[in-house]
Amino acid sequence: MRGVTLYIMRQIAWPLVFATLTLTGVIWLTQALRFIDRIVNNNLAFLDFLYLTMLVLPSITAIILPIAAFCATLYAFHRMAGDSEVVVLSSTGFSRLALARPALYISIAIIAIMYAITLYLMPLGSRTLRATQYEFRNDLAGMALLEGVFNTPTDKLTVYIRERDVNGDMLGVLVHDVRDGTQPITMMAEKATLLRTPQGPRLYMVNGNRQQIDPERKSLSLLYFDNYSLDLNSYSKQEGQGWREPSERYLHELFRPNMQDADDVNNYNKLIVEGHRRLVSPLYAPALILIAIAGVIGGEFNRRGQGQRLIAAGAVAIALQILSLGVSHLATKSIILIPLLYITPVAFMAAAVFMLREPGMRPRLREA
Repeated sequence: MRGVTLYIMRQIAWPLVFATLTLTGVIWLTQALRFIDRIVNNNLAFLDFLYLTMLVLPSITAIILPIAAFCATLYAFHRMAGDSEVVVLSSTGFSRLALARPALYISIAIIAIMYAITLYLMPLGSRTLRATQYEFRNDLAGMALLEGVFNTPTDKLTVYIRERDVNGDMLGVLVHDVRDGTQPITMMAEKATLLRTPQGPRLYMVNGNRQQIDPERKSLSLLYFDNYSLDLNSYSKQEGQGWREPSERYLHELFRPNMQDADDVNNYNKLIVEGHRRLVSPLYAPALILIAIAGVIGGEFNRRGQGQRLIAAGAVAIALQILSLGVSHLATKSIILIPLLYITPVAFMAAAVFMLREPGMRPRLREA
């Protein structure tokens, strides 16, 4: 019995690992494309890019794991059925529920992993990602200034660079400052360097001039300098990071929103539903696994109908996913429908278990 259990678990485990890595990798690459502009504009290193993209992995994995478990279980049991292993095991006394038990053991491990992801890693990654993006967005010292282009790192600053030397210093620099719309300032320098300092980012310019127009006198003041330091910290956007999204909150923050905050009050239903969704989403792993098993070996045995069984199992799995989204949307509109979040996966699990019962154990309608 133990040997059979371990055998079936191995048949599921390897496809599960493969499906999880493959699906996660594909979605991770598509999500990583969102950060390309940020990496280029802020002149970030590859490690920064990798760090940003790794922060979205928990959210991706939480979505992928149940789907990967469904695909792996469907593949494993279809292969076993095709090789007549299911028939052999059934003839030796293994019931359908007994054959499904190893897959349920794997689902328990998936549930534990998903709870760790949804309750801790996902909110941690989401809030860290937002804070990191905010930091990079306001890091003017790390901005990428292109040669021969009028760069606008902020709406109040325009920088033009003729070229860069071998050391990375900027040559032929023009800086146009419009923080004060009535008195725009233009600075030109032979050479300039962007530096990070304890006081904030600064642009050090060498051998240039500073031009400022006085609108009252309608005159131009011209100042020549050998060295000039332009404080870029005042150009940075200093506003806060704003309202914390549900995906960035831990479970206790979702169930106990700040009722003194207008945004929390306006999004109360959304926060509560997100908390319950975190608790119920791991239950979709065993539900999908049971659907896959029931699709292959449930009901009356038929060697020729395997293709139709796979299609039916896939259709039911898709229907479950669509239904879960619909129920979440309805619960957001009215929180009295929150129990449906829990009923949906449990109902599908119960239906799958019923399909896996032996034909003789199922209740039959009495003939009239």
